[in-house]
Amino acid sequence: MKKMAAFAIVVTMAAAAWAAGGTEKGAAAPGASKAPAAVVSVWGWRSQDVDVWKAAEAALQAKGENVSIKYEVFPPTEYDSKLLVSLQGGVGPDIMYTRRLPGARTQALMDNNYLVALDGKVDLSNFTDVSLSFIRSGGKTWGVPFANQIVGIFYNTEIFAKYGLKEPATWAELLATAETLQKNGVTPFFATAKEAWTLAMQNAMVGVSYPGDAWIGKLAEGKAKFTDPEYVGMLKDLNDLKRYYQKDFSANVSAEQDVTFGMGQAAMVFYGIWGTTNWLKTNPDLKFGYFPIPPKDASLPAKAYTYMDGSYGLNAASKVQDAALKILGYAGTPGYGEAFSSLTGEMTGADAFNTLQVTNNSTPTSTVFAAAASSTSFIATTSGSLIQFNAGSAYGFTNFTTNGQATTTRVMLRSSASPTKWLLYVPEASEGGSHSVSNTDAKDSDAS
Repeated sequence: MKKMAAFAIVVTMAAAAWAAGGTEKGAAAPGASKAPAAVVSVWGWRSQDVDVWKAAEAALQAKGENVSIKYEVFPPTEYDSKLLVSLQGGVGPDIMYTRRLPGARTQALMDNNYLVALDGKVDLSNFTDVSLSFIRSGGKTWGVPFANQIVGIFYNTEIFAKYGLKEPATWAELLATAETLQKNGVTPFFATAKEAWTLAMQNAMVGVSYPGDAWIGKLAEGKAKFTDPEYVGMLKDLNDLKRYYQKDFSANVSAEQDVTFGMGQAAMVFYGIWGTTNWLKTNPDLKFGYFPIPPKDASLPAKAYTYMDGSYGLNAASKVQDAALKILGYAGTPGYGEAFSSLTGEMTGADAFNTLQVTNNSTPTSTVFAAAASSTSFIATTSGSLIQFNAGSAYGFTNFTTNGQATTTRVMLRSSASPTKWLLYVPEASEGGSHSVSNTDAKDSDAS
């Protein structure tokens, strides 16, 4: 409980300091001569992070740090080879985006001594061991985690409402939904089969939900095969879904999907939470929701697929390591996490809402949102929604997703006895479930 309380205080104090615009201790006084800022280059594959690094630079400078950040973006399919070749040639960025471990691309960076272990150099205490495990090797931590992603099916809520559709709970209902849309002249799905990584992601997100826990458990124990009927049946049904994709889908890429879905020209996409930034830039009025891939068996719960996306690594050959470490240190703070989540709609590994169970221990007053309840999924993605939980009740959700679409229209979570304090219990990711909370206001909460 104290950890989250401290997090909230840190964010509030930081915001107040930045708003005041005062000169902090150690900062140059107005009119004093100032040395040129240390320019720190950052390379990545995420175009949606441009504003994040601008905000980070502004925040650091407001704290008196004499640094400048130069962020360069490369296509995701070209980034890793570009980075490795540049480093082999003795050039490259001071800070580099790296993929999660285990993985050959980041392993190659470590094997060639291009990365600096950050243990003892950067405060990583705001991250869970689960998040850090994806960037640790040989007992060392090789980067600052930057995002925990959730993937599944995102859908246009206005299109669904127009045709009286609801979020499907089974694969059969998903097919029926797609059929209704197609009969009404709406493209059910926009797919990007030209990019192999999106197909692999689609397979993974369907794979955690469709076959069921029993088969997945056997697979983890080495007692199942990918030639088993459960998995082969999944691949067949997924392949049959192609009849609901747009024409010539094998020639399309994610950038085209962003525009098409953003403009309401397709009802659904298999994608990740990072897509929200580009959709809303394309169309700020877009209304969309999310649901995990529905299972084949109606008796089984749907499961959302989540993962730690990557990290920020320090180039061992950087000539401005001190300045780069200041940036990496800031990237590990709740203040950076708040800015990252607000600007991208994604969670950082330091986000205290990273797997969420709502627990309300306030004094009972009135029932606003059902009494004590437990549910497979709770999803709130309507801009400006106000959700009040009954004071004195406890709520458990396996999959919990909230996104108010923008910082100005956040989903508001409240106790029915507001402003009475209430609890948010945040279990480790290993405890199960999947949760994504962005553009959300949890006023008066005191959480752990």
